[in-house]
Amino acid sequence: MTGTSRERLYTQKKGYGFSPALERTRQPFRARNMLTLLGLFTFTGGVFAYSMLAVKQDDFSDVPLPSTLPGVHDVTNEHKKN
Repeated sequence: MTGTSRERLYTQKKGYGFSPALERTRQPFRARNMLTLLGLFTFTGGVFAYSMLAVKQDDFSDVPLPSTLPGVHDVTNEHKKN
């Protein structure tokens, strides 16, 4: 079987979509792929939630604000005065 005849088995004649043979080939992996996707979403969501909770608990009172640094001009107060 040559490469072109094998390609014809797994592609549609119009060039888009899956052929029935390709759908049958992919079917056994569908559940495992969904579980992997769920695991990745759970992991990334957990990392994001942990990061947000960790940052929310930080105390930034010791960090100087830009308006208190020498040489920095605060334009927000001038805009409010006008």
